[in-house]
Amino acid sequence: MRQGLVLPIAASMVLNACANLDIDQKTQNVGVGAAVGCVAGVALAKLTRNDAATACVAGAVVGGLIGYQRARSAEIDEAREAAEAARKVEGAKVSTVQTEAVSATDKQTGKTESVSAFKSVSVDIPVSQLETPEGREAMRKLNDYARKVASQREETVEMSIATAPAKGAKAVAAKTIQTSEKAGGGTVVRKQLTDARVPANVQRVNIEVKNPTKVSV
Repeated sequence: MRQGLVLPIAASMVLNACANLDIDQKTQNVGVGAAVGCVAGVALAKLTRNDAATACVAGAVVGGLIGYQRARSAEIDEAREAAEAARKVEGAKVSTVQTEAVSATDKQTGKTESVSAFKSVSVDIPVSQLETPEGREAMRKLNDYARKVASQREETVEMSIATAPAKGAKAVAAKTIQTSEKAGGGTVVRKQLTDARVPANVQRVNIEVKNPTKVSV
């Protein structure tokens, strides 16, 4: 087989396998990473005059870790995009997207790297602005982000919506209303509560996930 044919065939095999199997998006990202690794492997083979097919396989193994890194990086970027929508709301405040390190180990090679993963994002929106076009759009994007992460990870995403206690109320969390929504293979758990730390006349939306300390990919 000519070396020039290895790249499109290998990439096609990986991507077609993802399309034909009932697997989640997170796994597909790893598959795409394998294809990217194959590309790198073939390029290296051409430079060193080594066997392209062998280099493709070796590159695909490394690509599994690349796929995991790509998925986590995309989550962080999308969290920032969702939060940015709230900046268009008059009086809104957006916190910095929080991340944490996950130790990811490649099952095939044993290679371990520290990968930054999305942890949480918090947005304060004035209650008076919630029904404005900008306020509704900000909430739509935050909800869509929570659903997407839950679906792609096939895990639980917590979304709390907090307001300050009514005047004269005790400065402790009052009754909490909790609902859950299925999102693909995951779940978005929403909690409506009062929190004395939230400024008056503000709705604080916080989206948070629980990351493992270590993971094998």
